[in-house]
Amino acid sequence: MAFATALLHPPIRLRAMTERTAKWLRTVWTILFGLAIICVLVSAIYAVRASYWVQPVIHQFQLDFVVTTDGELLVGSAPGRVPAVPVTAKVIAIDGQPVSPNLHVAGFARRLDSAENRPVTVSLRLPNGKTQLLTQRRVPIALSPSDERLRNIRIWARLATGLLACAAMLAGSLLLALRRPEDPVAMLLAFAFAGLAATIDPPLQFWLWTDRDIVLDVLGAGLFYCLLIALAAFPDGVFVPRLLRWLVPLGIPLAVIVSIPNIDEDVQGIVAMLLLLAVLGGQIIRFRRELAGIARQQIKWAAFGFAAGFMLILAAVILAAAMGDDPSQFTPLMSLAVLLLFSGGMAVVALGLIVALLRFRLWEADTVITRSAAYAVVTLVVGVIWAASSDIVKIIITEVIGRESDAGATTVGAIIAAGILSPTQSVVLGWTRRRFGSSIDQIRNAAKRLKTWGLTETPEELATRALAIIDSAVHPKASAIVLDTAKGPELIATRNVTSASDPRLVERVVLADDETSVGTLLVGRRSDGNRYNRQELDAIHEIVPSLAAALRVSRGRFSRESLMQQQLDEMAARLRQLERGAAKPA
Repeated sequence: MAFATALLHPPIRLRAMTERTAKWLRTVWTILFGLAIICVLVSAIYAVRASYWVQPVIHQFQLDFVVTTDGELLVGSAPGRVPAVPVTAKVIAIDGQPVSPNLHVAGFARRLDSAENRPVTVSLRLPNGKTQLLTQRRVPIALSPSDERLRNIRIWARLATGLLACAAMLAGSLLLALRRPEDPVAMLLAFAFAGLAATIDPPLQFWLWTDRDIVLDVLGAGLFYCLLIALAAFPDGVFVPRLLRWLVPLGIPLAVIVSIPNIDEDVQGIVAMLLLLAVLGGQIIRFRRELAGIARQQIKWAAFGFAAGFMLILAAVILAAAMGDDPSQFTPLMSLAVLLLFSGGMAVVALGLIVALLRFRLWEADTVITRSAAYAVVTLVVGVIWAASSDIVKIIITEVIGRESDAGATTVGAIIAAGILSPTQSVVLGWTRRRFGSSIDQIRNAAKRLKTWGLTETPEELATRALAIIDSAVHPKASAIVLDTAKGPELIATRNVTSASDPRLVERVVLADDETSVGTLLVGRRSDGNRYNRQELDAIHEIVPSLAAALRVSRGRFSRESLMQQQLDEMAARLRQLERGAAKPA
């Protein structure tokens, strides 16, 4: 009922779920999560069997094959075989016996394997409608030890990468469901990640090679809808801009459009990309509206994950496009590279969202993003210089000795690139350190200001400014400063608390300089709920001597000024008494 109401009148905000709804949703998620794990395990076993039995059997009959995104098996002759048949034909009969139109790879290999040592006649229907007969005899393929080792490395590298991506998705789904069961955005992503784990490689290969691509379509529509709504309401369930709330009802037909097999794949890709860009554009608008705080840091982590992941996925798409549309031209290493890039990109996207929603080390986002960008710039500069210098050196060598020397040009280019690596790295990292200083850098830069403020400001104002500096550097959830006075400890400045005995103030640091202590600095946990790292603890202790000295100076100066003001007030009172002719006080 609530969901039907949301479809007719989409809410501006996805509110926290009730305990009853969360329990029901957790049950559904548990079932899906268990099925996803089973799917990953079964598909991993299937991938090993396909690599060491299905593919070798087909190749031993001098045949090659490819499975389309619709689960259709296309067969042709192996490269260099006569007659040459492109890998675009469909199997219609084996030894004169018709086969199922939905024949899958394992069934095809099983039919070939049953022939043992006798020739097999495979009837193929070409794209132009003609029929081609291929009479094939089984020829064992002997691999050298090095070729076999390379094949094993390729197979297990692909499987390990795919399983790593699946494990990342499943781990993310598990963490979100256990840590944030009442958060609608977290649960939507938990469902989406579980669905993704069951639709990327190796499950992707399993569904296609067993001709069950309908499962991919159903799971794809469901996870796309969950992902779309979660990103539109990320991170706290509020749709920004409000127009995105209409994705709640409209996202259902849109998810179906981008998943059903009867629509052109290019159109589906364009629609899906436009929808994702729309919700990501909403995050940009929200980021610009948000004040500095938790939500802004969550968006940074998610944006970093999407940027890094999309770069890897884009590289996979570009590499796949460069391979062309002819399956016979695909090389195993190129196919493996596409898979590695795509799986890695999906895992990075999920990791960014998980870190953001679990609020794990949120305040490290700036450091991670700037350093990653810096290393990317260094890599790009060194790569460009290496490539350019290699070409220039090749031209010079050709002009001097009259023949080309690729090895010499590459060596000289590598030497030049290595020579500029260290200075380039120092310049770029130095700039990022100055522009986005660490917590210790911020504290050190504030030391001179504290000394100046000690000469001009009251202890209360000085302590308030010091807490602002500490908040900017290490981001505590709460903080306070207690000053030692002649009458006893006095609370002179706070942030997000009203008492020095507040239980959120878990860290106590004595404010002492070279002479003695002047008070106590009270600090709570980080605002994202994590413990302080070593650098942040060092930053807190770094400010202690400067703050203690400034408070001592300010307290002494304020005491003298207060005493002087008191004496001036008394003198003014006595003068007023004299002017009225009053008797002098005894």
